Amino acid sequence: MRAAVYGHRGARGERAENTIAGFLHAVDCGVAGIETDIAMTADFIPVLHHDARLSDGRLIRETTFADLPGEIPALAQALAQVPAGEWLLEIKTYPDAPDETHPAALMVAKTLAAMGEMDRGRVSILAFDWAVLRALTAQATGLRRVCLTAPETAASRAVWWGPGFERLSLPRAVAAAGVGAWAGFHDTMSAAEVVEAHGLGLRVLAWTVNEARDFTRLAPLVDGIITDYPGRFLKSPSSAIGSD
Repeated sequence: MRAAVYGHRGARGERAENTIAGFLHAVDCGVAGIETDIAMTADFIPVLHHDARLSDGRLIRETTFADLPGEIPALAQALAQVPAGEWLLEIKTYPDAPDETHPAALMVAKTLAAMGEMDRGRVSILAFDWAVLRALTAQATGLRRVCLTAPETAASRAVWWGPGFERLSLPRAVAAAGVGAWAGFHDTMSAAEVVEAHGLGLRVLAWTVNEARDFTRLAPLVDGIITDYPGRFLKSPSSAIGSD
């Protein structure tokens, strides 16, 4: 089985990240969908930007949409203009720095509003802060939820995930969170963990897979690969897999 390929922040390694142009490039490469990041402005507009701060140091949560750089799109704009098969929307909150973003429940509510009447079967919501996913459960039961993990968040589980996950493997922690999918850091994701996750009924995504050797190892195991270089693995897949 060959994993579905998703463009990370559009096509971060090939075009400017989290931009309409980058998303359209990823679609042209033939991705199954697009992964992108959601921040929210002072006037409560969900926008697509990875960090809580702009390059000039301003917090997005303290900046109005009109005062953002023009290349940063609103979520609603991207959903309307980009014909992505699936959207992997990562809502960015920081339980170790809560003042840098709006509260999780508010960001979830505004994200859902920005989605409007689109087919929600084309959307998955991802978060390292699992409080976001709990808020989503309370507000939109049927929407797909994905637990993101990284070595740093797994090392501070009570902060990022909440209580009750301390003694569980990563797949069992995700299953205990009541979601349907796990997105794990590719470099520390083992074949045994993927088998365990699938045995628990979880969909498994690996991020961020940029090298051919990592793609070759993971593509037969996982359900989805998130990459900065969709053109590398989709336009010439045989040559990409055979080289490093």
